[in-house]
Amino acid sequence: MNISEKEELNVKFHDNFFKDLDKLSSKDIQIFDKKRRKILENPKRQKHLTGGSHCYREPITKNIRVIYFIHKNILWFLTIGPHDKAYNEFKKRLYHIKIKYGLR
Repeated sequence: MNISEKEELNVKFHDNFFKDLDKLSSKDIQIFDKKRRKILENPKRQKHLTGGSHCYREPITKNIRVIYFIHKNILWFLTIGPHDKAYNEFKKRLYHIKIKYGLR
């Protein structure tokens, strides 16, 4: 799973990701947008999550996290929300997209 500097990442979102965004304040969404750009520049910049191969988290605020998954040249945004809820939800969503799209 090497992403060369010249290879561009395709960005996809879990089906429920935008429902998560709807629950955030406009200020939190603005912060997410800035962090999203940083993630795309360097997707492996933050801590790798246990329990999800190639999954990473990025703090949005002290309590809000975005969790994403990298598969080949695709970056999947899985969930965004309060710390505990995001961590509880990401494994279900990861499993869902792996089954739906046949990712290994």
